[in-house]
Amino acid sequence: MDETRSHWLATVERFRRAPHEPDDGQMWSRSLETAGRDELRAIQDEKLRAAVPYAYECIPFYRQRFDAIGLAPADIASVDDLGLIPLTTKQDMAADLAEYPPWGSYTAVDDATWLERGWQTFMTSGTTTGPRMFRYTDFDRRTWEWANARAMWAMGFRPGRDVALIAFGYGPHVWLWGVHHAMNLMGIPIVTAGGLSSAMRARLIESARPTILACTPSYALYLATLMRDIGIDPAASSVQYLFCAGEPALSVPATRARLERVWGAQLHEFYGCTEAAPTAGAFTCAEITAEKDTTVSMHVADDTHIWEVVDPVTDAPVDDGVRGISVVTNLLSEASPQLRFVVGDYTALTRERCACGRTHTRALGGFQGRADDMLNVRGVTLLPTSVEDAVRSVTGVGDEYAIEITTENELDVLTVRVEAMPGTDEALLAAAVHREVRSRCELRPVVEVLAHGTLPPTERKARRVTDLRCVGSTQP
Repeated sequence: MDETRSHWLATVERFRRAPHEPDDGQMWSRSLETAGRDELRAIQDEKLRAAVPYAYECIPFYRQRFDAIGLAPADIASVDDLGLIPLTTKQDMAADLAEYPPWGSYTAVDDATWLERGWQTFMTSGTTTGPRMFRYTDFDRRTWEWANARAMWAMGFRPGRDVALIAFGYGPHVWLWGVHHAMNLMGIPIVTAGGLSSAMRARLIESARPTILACTPSYALYLATLMRDIGIDPAASSVQYLFCAGEPALSVPATRARLERVWGAQLHEFYGCTEAAPTAGAFTCAEITAEKDTTVSMHVADDTHIWEVVDPVTDAPVDDGVRGISVVTNLLSEASPQLRFVVGDYTALTRERCACGRTHTRALGGFQGRADDMLNVRGVTLLPTSVEDAVRSVTGVGDEYAIEITTENELDVLTVRVEAMPGTDEALLAAAVHREVRSRCELRPVVEVLAHGTLPPTERKARRVTDLRCVGSTQP
């Protein structure tokens, strides 16, 4: 086991090029980021041949799954063999955790490894199957900060010019910690605001003058409203970059437009998950965000993860350009090198080179919401982000909204509650929201217009959908 672990870690380390500082002013690790498709596939193949034996020997969950179907690690010689490995879902992990508390058997960190090499624990948000705790090692910290620095370098963040305000509580969730350590590596100073009230954060933006604001997209809108209420124009502030994660924003055109307009800043995004892609599993670049009139996309680093898109019903892989749900294999981690983990967000992949010069796979349209969040209302299936895009495209609608689904006379009723900005004609606003939802979602909603400030402000990850057709089924 020790030999297999050592081989895996040495393989990861060998492909961590430019580990401490960038190669040049445009790319952190130029030889990796501009590698040809054949070289990227060769890197994936070599790392996979080391990752699979490591997972088999050091992670009981995978050993049991392989043995159950007669699959041997040697059977996985390249990415072409990846489909032989069964998909792993959040539900699989939840069942395993129930049997093997408190950590589950799907981790490569046992108690001895944790005491010798442990760094920090992180917890999933728990919106689908309940929260799960993961133990990560100091090796993971080093690979995370490097991968995240590469991504933020692509966004255009630079030492000597930028200052970041991280408007997250420093709790058990993974994103801000990886960002914090990566900014330390990059030499970008951080204004810590985790324990401050939103009002204090608003004042801190005025006094500390950060150029980067890191938070959820919902919180960015809330903070902008709060700033305006105390006489500070967010668009005139020092903030030049909104750096968001936790919810779709780039992939919701009206939300992206509203964020960039309110702040007068460029919107950038990270995408990933605590289980298998806690680093920058996907990220934007400066060229992508500079273009406002084409379909957005996000880079995925082919040397650190293998991303697939599968059909949400059959689990079969789909062709590039075809929408399905996201699946990831981690080629970077000591603690959690998960194999074919279903993250479950809708996207489509392309291998076309980006305008920035990077050659890696991109997610077309970004990641548009999870299959778990998909709603079926009167036979129409839709993601909550479709309603969000409709609502936020209407002038005069405030930043907060809520969706409720009920049953009346055995028919589903979709109710959309919005807030009217002061001075807005509520009847005209209701008609406009009804028209946009009907046009984009093919449903006739009930629209309720509320006074501005009625709905609770979103200061963390937004939960806007309540499905009352089944008691207790609240969607994230």
